[in-house]
Amino acid sequence: MNSASITQNQKDMKKIYMKYMIAVLLTGFIATSCDKYLDIEPKQQISAETAINTGEDVQLLLISAYEGIKGTLGTNEGGELWGGGFNYASELLATTGDVAWVGSFEEQREYNRKAITTTNLMVRDDWIRAYEVINICNTVLGVLDVVEDADAKMRIEGEAKGIRGMVYFELARLWGLPYEAGQTNDQLAVPLIITATVSVDDVTEPSRSTVEQVYDRAITDLSDAEILLDGLGTNDGYLSTYAASAYLSRIYLQQGRYGEAAQKADRVIQSGEFTLLDDPMDAFNNKGIVPEDVFAIRQTETSNYGENNSGLATHYASLAGQGRGDMEINPSFLDNFGPNDRRGGLMTETQAGVTQIDNVTEMYYIGVGENNSGFINCAKYGNSRRNFPIIRFAEMYLTRAEGNFEAGTSVGDDPLEDINTVRTRSNANPLPSVDRDIIRTERYLELCWEGLRLHDLKRWKDSIGEDAYNAGNLIFPVPERETEANPNLEQNPYYTGG
Repeated sequence: MNSASITQNQKDMKKIYMKYMIAVLLTGFIATSCDKYLDIEPKQQISAETAINTGEDVQLLLISAYEGIKGTLGTNEGGELWGGGFNYASELLATTGDVAWVGSFEEQREYNRKAITTTNLMVRDDWIRAYEVINICNTVLGVLDVVEDADAKMRIEGEAKGIRGMVYFELARLWGLPYEAGQTNDQLAVPLIITATVSVDDVTEPSRSTVEQVYDRAITDLSDAEILLDGLGTNDGYLSTYAASAYLSRIYLQQGRYGEAAQKADRVIQSGEFTLLDDPMDAFNNKGIVPEDVFAIRQTETSNYGENNSGLATHYASLAGQGRGDMEINPSFLDNFGPNDRRGGLMTETQAGVTQIDNVTEMYYIGVGENNSGFINCAKYGNSRRNFPIIRFAEMYLTRAEGNFEAGTSVGDDPLEDINTVRTRSNANPLPSVDRDIIRTERYLELCWEGLRLHDLKRWKDSIGEDAYNAGNLIFPVPERETEANPNLEQNPYYTGG
């Protein structure tokens, strides 16, 4: 695997400790994953201060942001983000029994117990990785003038802003108390940093911005991306104008701006660029981009992603040669699905040493891996070298349905029709009518284990077990190493006994 790296001589060890300001930016370029996108050869070394001189250099830098959001940037420290960290946080903090962590890693066990410590390594590493990616995007946006081709410049700017907006939105949801519609939302989220840190002189000690401020930045970035990338198609697995619209629909749902959420989802649906696949299982574990992928993380058969206990398949799968089976599904959860619903089928004819994801014919199966075999596992993540979706087309129908229902509108279609579009694709019986509870349940059944559950429950203001939706233990602490390094970082009150 070819790689590129940026290293800076650090004079202040305290500032080295502030990993969100790091100047180590680039590693982990995979040539086979870049050919269709750039048709250029990755370089061995790129110095942020001296060698970003051409459009090719900037494109290479942008690729490292994609490597970062899936968890393969190549640095020794840094979390998995969409490659796992964000998913585990949402699903395990939200669970009241439908899924359980049965693995040996303490970090996810703390999520499951809703008892996170300030030294939780996954929380720390997701913070580190997120700010690495943000810094890459900031660096790209700061050197756009060297990109001579106008179309390439717009695409690069759009993708960099879109990625930055996505990351900030997720950080605000995980480190900040829930967004409250109609309120000032001055609860603290994370530091907003929108200029590049490429040398020790650029390092600062920022305080945390408010949830409102971070949401505003995410919306601005993704709205810019939506415009800049318009007309460039689906972008073959990279961020597109429609992926930006889809992420905006998520933000608007979280804010309770239902009409706008429906409009953004409708834009994706009406584009004609995406379709639901015939079987919901076909939306997962693909070697290439499929028509249901609004935005998916590209993997390769030669990638080392998924090794060293990283990646969704590592913890969700329990198959021959793949996975630990740490995310165990409660058998009673499958009772929520009708008898013919392809989203809830259970395959029991599995065989240790033989069964791999390509042999699995149902969405759930009895695990046969070396760890935690014999329990029910989900087939959505069955091979760490296959693509995994961040936003599927099915979500857009569910978002449009909920947005229209709550706003009392009918943008694009009636909520009942949208819900039945998703259900009938899965061979579930169509419904004669829908209400709020049905729409919310359908969203859970379709999108379970895809990293959305915690955020849905919070915006619906549903309690999670004995915890209120806005309980302090349902958000992350600022990592202890960050508060020690930066005196301006205020800790979330729950973690200080406040």
